[in-house]
Amino acid sequence: PVNKIKIAGTIATEMAASLQGVTVTLSGHNAMSSTTNASGDYSFVNLTQGGDFTVTPQLDKNHLNGVSTFDLVLIQKHILGVQALNSPYKLIAADANNSKSISTLDMIQIRKLILNIDEHFANNTSWRFVDATYRFPNPANPWSGNIPEVVSMNDLATNITANFVAIKVGDVNASAVVNASSSAEVRTNGEFKLQTAEQELKMGNEYRVAFTAADLKDIQGYQFALNLDKNKVELVDIEYGVAKAENFGMFKNQGVITTSWNGKYEPGALFTLVLRAKADAKLSTALSLNRAVAPEAYSQANEQWGIALDFQGITSATEGYELLQNTPNPFNSETTIGFKLPKA
Repeated sequence: PVNKIKIAGTIATEMAASLQGVTVTLSGHNAMSSTTNASGDYSFVNLTQGGDFTVTPQLDKNHLNGVSTFDLVLIQKHILGVQALNSPYKLIAADANNSKSISTLDMIQIRKLILNIDEHFANNTSWRFVDATYRFPNPANPWSGNIPEVVSMNDLATNITANFVAIKVGDVNASAVVNASSSAEVRTNGEFKLQTAEQELKMGNEYRVAFTAADLKDIQGYQFALNLDKNKVELVDIEYGVAKAENFGMFKNQGVITTSWNGKYEPGALFTLVLRAKADAKLSTALSLNRAVAPEAYSQANEQWGIALDFQGITSATEGYELLQNTPNPFNSETTIGFKLPKA
């Protein structure tokens, strides 16, 4: 029939990746909703000619999708004027606290999400949508005009196409998974080793476990989560070093510490854990990486590296060389020093 018309469109990122699963609501003369398919398409058919309509896309799930410490590296470069975010959509993505500006406050919100302290942005949705026909009057300041996040039409006369650009908040390097065919797998180019000395833990004693990284000068940032075997150790304290309080999330009940750091190279320990042993155990059996935070480091060349725990001084499974404590100690005129050899 002549008077039945359609509003349809596609929702995709600035990089033209189709976004699946967006709820698109039609309000006005007819009310209905549609969900975008794997190609980012939605449609409303059999609409009344001459009606007034508004199309509103919404997607507020999985705030952490595409968000990592590498985004913080890029946002910090923008704030410091080292390398500007080069599109209005990236600027909107960086404005995590929805204040219409970009500052360290946005970085704090994003870091809390990475550290698992927050599950969603306090003042923002996971995705934002902008009318694809909108031209920013000043692309370097997208908030200088009113950003149209809906498309409205009055006296609908013909079929209308209403496309939107999707923006994943917190994701300035376009790494978010957007549909069933897109993948988040990244090849890592190297390994960032966190070094600490192997220790023989004795039940009831306290130990200081300092983590250093020889490669820190080659790295712009890193993130990982550390798992503490609660049968073997409990966390008494963290002493901050290169990494400070804001770089950590503490989940004592789960026995998990999350960390996200980016910044300038400084010498010294990244951080030191003060642990109390709950059983006799080797330190290396009590600490492991946890998938709560993707273990990643970012080289100065913007390559992604993996993370490895490197317990230094581990001997082979066979009995190694060992020098024993002298007895008696302290001694007066003489003492006995024992030692072990793998072979006579």
